[in-house]
Amino acid sequence: SLIAMVVLAGWLVVPSVTVTHAAPPTRANNQALLAAASPFEDLTESALANDLRGMRQALKTYGDQAAAVNQVLSEPARQEMAALLTAIKRAESKGDNQEVALNAVEAYRVLVESLDPNGLTVPIQVAKLDYVGFKLKVLLAAEPPDWAAIQTTIEAAGRHWHELEPRVGDKGLCDAVKAVLAGLQQATTAKNAEMAAFAARMDLALVDLLEGYFERAAK
Repeated sequence: SLIAMVVLAGWLVVPSVTVTHAAPPTRANNQALLAAASPFEDLTESALANDLRGMRQALKTYGDQAAAVNQVLSEPARQEMAALLTAIKRAESKGDNQEVALNAVEAYRVLVESLDPNGLTVPIQVAKLDYVGFKLKVLLAAEPPDWAAIQTTIEAAGRHWHELEPRVGDKGLCDAVKAVLAGLQQATTAKNAEMAAFAARMDLALVDLLEGYFERAAK
């Protein structure tokens, strides 16, 4: 949770107030990207749970949206998505669900990074923190966990939170994020996978709270 909040903070971009004409297409594009990102969250969870039916449903859900999403993505992002989908299908055919989850969470990242911050109610850093939480869950599910990759992910979360924190006026929420980040670092230093996995779940819960905070603030 803490890491996710940190990551989200780092990606926070102050919205522009001069996007009157661009706002409608920007909003529509962002909605398409966020809708397409959701199946990759489901795919990640299903792959970690070895739920083959859930995995196939998530891929079908994305497939139904892929053509529209490709019109929104930049050419480099389209190429990265195509490579990730190829890797996902290859891993699925081999029954390597850990590899499916790793590639699914990166596909989520590509879509989130393609969002236009100017058209978002919730700062993009929040979605980045969400990515961090899912990435940690996947990394911690491996045997043994890749602690170097986990440390790198936690450091990124810290940078993101540093950027986001000034925009969060709720002291309790800020303290919770800091506590989760500290817990993640402590668990990683100790190579305590159970503690780190708990902190990653807390990170994802805090992302939900951050989303609610910014949505209420926008009303």
